[in-house]
Amino acid sequence: MRRHPKGLLIYPISTDHPANRGILNKMAYQSQAFEELGADVDVMCNSRSGPVFGGKLVARYPITGRWFDSLNHYGTFYRHAKKQADLSRYDFLYIRYPLALPSFLLLLRQVRKANPRVKIVAEIATYPYRRELDTPKRRVLFGLDLLGRGQLKRFLDRIVTFYGQSEIHGVPCFQLSNGVDVRSMPLRQRSGATEGLTLVAVGNVAERHGLDRVLRGLAAYGDQPDGPSINLDIIGDGPAIAPLKKLSNDLGLRDSVRFLGIQHGAELDASFDRADVALDSLAIHRLQLPCSSSLKAREYCARGIPFVIASDDPDFPSNLPFVHRVPSNDGPIDIPGLVQFHASLCESHPDVTAEMRQYAEQHLTWTAKLEPLLEYLRSEEPEGPR
Repeated sequence: MRRHPKGLLIYPISTDHPANRGILNKMAYQSQAFEELGADVDVMCNSRSGPVFGGKLVARYPITGRWFDSLNHYGTFYRHAKKQADLSRYDFLYIRYPLALPSFLLLLRQVRKANPRVKIVAEIATYPYRRELDTPKRRVLFGLDLLGRGQLKRFLDRIVTFYGQSEIHGVPCFQLSNGVDVRSMPLRQRSGATEGLTLVAVGNVAERHGLDRVLRGLAAYGDQPDGPSINLDIIGDGPAIAPLKKLSNDLGLRDSVRFLGIQHGAELDASFDRADVALDSLAIHRLQLPCSSSLKAREYCARGIPFVIASDDPDFPSNLPFVHRVPSNDGPIDIPGLVQFHASLCESHPDVTAEMRQYAEQHLTWTAKLEPLLEYLRSEEPEGPR
């Protein structure tokens, strides 16, 4: 393979859907890291209007709108992927796994025919993913995935996983953990001592984030006379927002919990600057995942905000002082314990923000994460059946 291999990154997600902002950022960071490591990569993703190649809309779907988004996403997009990219000129393809639907399998078959020597790697961001497909439409898609996944071993060389599996759907795994673009994330700027303690949670809020555990913990904490007041800022949208708002009202937390919606740029930076402690996903066990590799925990670390985790994460061993661990269950979060963690950390590590930034620069960049994968993609080792 060439010293500077040519790669195509395929992300079958919509660039114009607000909930995809985090995934799109990840795509950009991965692309940049591949380039910094010496690969020459093109990027293809989707939009509601049509496929996007190299940052430009290269075709338009003949029919668009709410009822056709899924058809375009799961079907038409892959036909355009073959048309827009000269598949014969790539050394590797890196694809965010879209389920083993007929349109995707057809693309893989066409890639293999056009370029038998290409290495094809699919990233499965969450595995197992069955519990995430919990709507009627998604259950149908999961059924199709069940029928098609047995063919994946004919086309894929590796599946990238973030949860320690050695094999998925009969395909050997390449184990990674998530990274971040540390340089793009401003360091938290605290304006001095403030009254009380502010917690922040960011994401496309779902059941796996476990914020119901935090609300129940806040309700149990109450207005303790010997403890600081606690405020929680929830940033983002998602399927769990409505139930969380109802639970917050039912528990009498209207004055201490704020739902701030989706934020970006300076507005998001300001929210992070107010935060004393950030919250990772606190209910990964609900998805039956063996460990965590969340992007948000890595962003919190890059920004220098101490954070809470509930599941094992290979990038955050138990000896790190800026990580507070809570049990991985459905019980309420122990707020007094969290308060004590923050107080002790401030006393023992007054420069914790800078320490966290340094740790992120050394351990959490996408360049560091993807280097061993690119070495594999560069290798000339023979692959499985074609």
